[in-house]
Amino acid sequence: MNETLKQYMLLVKENSSLINGPDYPGKEKDIRKQKEQIDAYAKKLQQGFSTDDDYDEFADAVIKCTYGDISLEELETVYNELISPS
Repeated sequence: MNETLKQYMLLVKENSSLINGPDYPGKEKDIRKQKEQIDAYAKKLQQGFSTDDDYDEFADAVIKCTYGDISLEELETVYNELISPS
């Protein structure tokens, strides 16, 4: 499995749990820090897409994976299909 993709998804899922979890002192700071990490991984992943539409399709699949509609393996398949030349 693509390690960058795997780390990206783990951070996205953790971020979703953090945002939807209970409030605590420093929560906003933790969310900002995670968002910076997510953005760094997203930038690396985005370099593999030839069009913005391909990246948008990938982003939709990330959301589905975050909410359990598709598996991490299915997300990886989507990712690999979108970055592969036709």
